[in-house]
Amino acid sequence: MKLYFFKCSVSTDLYGVSPNKSGEPLPTPGGGKWLSIEIINYNEPNSIIGFDKNVANSEIEKWGCHWFTTKGPREIFWGENKPKKNIK
Repeated sequence: MKLYFFKCSVSTDLYGVSPNKSGEPLPTPGGGKWLSIEIINYNEPNSIIGFDKNVANSEIEKWGCHWFTTKGPREIFWGENKPKKNIK
């Protein structure tokens, strides 16, 4: 599975990864938008600081996307706008 990496435009250390090139479904509960990061090589995602491919695959299977910081995974508070559990 090819992965596409994104950076949050309103955070200095929040990244997203999704198998969808458009970044969907990367909702923005805090506002802002996701910016595509073209320089990251999806063939070697474990070289990215804070990114764990196994955790990401689990999150992508559950939500369709995954968020992380340079220190590791990051949970997002969804509130009432949480994503559907089965995104396919």
